[in-house]
Amino acid sequence: MWLGVDGGGTKTTFALYDDDMRPLDAFDRGTSHIGQIGAEAMRSMLVEGFCEAGLRGLADVRGIGFGIAGFGEGASDDARIRAIVTDAAAGLPFELVNDVQAALAASLDLAEGIVIVAGTGSIAYGERGGVGMRCGGWDYQIGDEGSGYWMGKQLVRAFSLQSDGRRPRGALHRIVRQELELSRDLDLIAYMRDVIGHDRTRTAALSVLVSRAAMEGDPDARDIFRRAAAEEARMVEVIADALFGEKHPAGEAIPVSYVGGTFKAGELILNPLAEQLPSRCRLVAPIREAASGACLLLRRRLSRCG
Repeated sequence: MWLGVDGGGTKTTFALYDDDMRPLDAFDRGTSHIGQIGAEAMRSMLVEGFCEAGLRGLADVRGIGFGIAGFGEGASDDARIRAIVTDAAAGLPFELVNDVQAALAASLDLAEGIVIVAGTGSIAYGERGGVGMRCGGWDYQIGDEGSGYWMGKQLVRAFSLQSDGRRPRGALHRIVRQELELSRDLDLIAYMRDVIGHDRTRTAALSVLVSRAAMEGDPDARDIFRRAAAEEARMVEVIADALFGEKHPAGEAIPVSYVGGTFKAGELILNPLAEQLPSRCRLVAPIREAASGACLLLRRRLSRCG
């Protein structure tokens, strides 16, 4: 068996796979992002997850694949993450990559192409001929356009515009007021300050209200999805230009896949994304779940080493 650890900004998934990478079991814990919870909490998170996995068959694991958000983005954090992961692996072979690299490996089953990861944050990553490139992933204080956090912020902004008449009121206004239990529209100010605060996960959770409003036909909610898709498509375009030029080297369309909670909105986000991708790109559903990605990379490396 193989153990995959998909450590994102909101949750960490521990997943067991058989030798054919078929999923056997999986469970989630909180975020393992070292920038959010610190090194000791990250260590504890992995230890607790491994203890749980041990009850589910960890003794038979041949190797561990870690896809960890934040890895590869700073020398000091990288050293701490690698030390924590090395201890956690306890002598087992392991692969440690950024979660977006694992997402690409899983979504395209190790093929060349591009993946968009849009959950709490957002980033795109592509590979061709052993060369990788990322675009986006600047964190919520700087960027993360098209992410769940970004959509949550756009939701409350749209509510304010609909409330004071700068935009026509629609389903978005009603849904936000009902779901956040606002007695008055201006109560949103206190809600964002006292309930949401600077918690980016809570802000991202507001994006589900964008989906609800869009399904009821609210123009502003649908526009949020359109603009989110445009931001994601722009990241893809930059990578496609740099790595692939005009087309895939095999003469085929460049495969672009997607991973993350934002895409749970389905056609609301996927349709405008497919429409706004460069013409030489083709949107494809992920082949495997993200937690398997680093395991696939590990298995490939071990097979090459004989």
